[in-house]
Amino acid sequence: LAQVSATGSRHHTERTASIKPFMVRPLACALALPFLGAALGDGEDLGVAGEHALGVVDATWMLQMQATGTRSLLPSNVTFEDTRPPPGGGRDLDLDMLLDVHSQACRTVYLTNIFTTRHDPQGHRRGIPGFKYFERYYRSILALPGGRASAVILYDYLPEDLVRNYSTSDGVISFKQVDISNIDEQLGINDLRFLVFEEQVKHHPEWETIFMTDICDVTAIHNPCAFVSRNPDKIYVGSQPNDLKPYHWIQRQFSFAGGKYLEWYDSLPDGDRVELSAGILGGRRPVILRALGMISGMVTDPNLARKTLGLEVTVNMAAVNYVAYTGFGKEGVVTGAPLHSEFRAYSNMTNLYFWHK
Repeated sequence: LAQVSATGSRHHTERTASIKPFMVRPLACALALPFLGAALGDGEDLGVAGEHALGVVDATWMLQMQATGTRSLLPSNVTFEDTRPPPGGGRDLDLDMLLDVHSQACRTVYLTNIFTTRHDPQGHRRGIPGFKYFERYYRSILALPGGRASAVILYDYLPEDLVRNYSTSDGVISFKQVDISNIDEQLGINDLRFLVFEEQVKHHPEWETIFMTDICDVTAIHNPCAFVSRNPDKIYVGSQPNDLKPYHWIQRQFSFAGGKYLEWYDSLPDGDRVELSAGILGGRRPVILRALGMISGMVTDPNLARKTLGLEVTVNMAAVNYVAYTGFGKEGVVTGAPLHSEFRAYSNMTNLYFWHK
């Protein structure tokens, strides 16, 4: 498959064309471009010429050719028109994201978890999961354009063959067993994961940009490293398509926390801010360490309402909202597109960094 478009209409006969990234195997690019140039030199319609060029080879693998590489292969009678706008203001945001990956050398580490020895309060998992449970997430990490990204799947117990079969030899996807037996039994798995995340981040000072996500309903589309580097002091968080207040579900979460956390929530004006989601949380290392320290402090607060009643502590959604807004302010929170799709919209748009259901 190759994408070739003329300036203006697809059926354009002028010699100057805007060549968009080819998605063919490298040999296909080298073979197809001279045929395309010859066809254009004979005055053939550009759309037809592109189809003829593609007929030369079996284009079955993808290659995103950088602008400089494309120029070096173009015949002399076809020029490359670089109409790419500044990042963030583009007419083709998906292309901006692809080019972003090659503009900086920073790396992103994706952290996620599968904990099987404790109850899953949301019912996403029953028993020991197989590959199907995390297949969509797994495939999305492998398919990330440009490289410079890896995922670490933290787990307490999984079958050895599952871990062995799905760990990649190049380290792009690795499994790390952790011991959660020493963590307070009252903490639900969605709360205790932040303690485990914090411990792992502290042990890996080489991790520059870090995103912690759910594993069963989040898909990675593009590496957000360059996107985050433009505002490195902000925190990047998923969100729900509703206000934080009034909303009965999140109000109940804050009532589980009680005390100063519920007082803060009650003090907010209605419609003042969006409800954030714990399913996507990321940023640069200093930001993440600060946020994780605050979240861990809240979920382990001995004065939490549910803690004092001897009930399971499930306040992670309240904790993410409280920490993001009190620790970074509304202006310090990045959420929504292009960071992620609308929650539960089941999007297939590619000009996003994450799909969230």
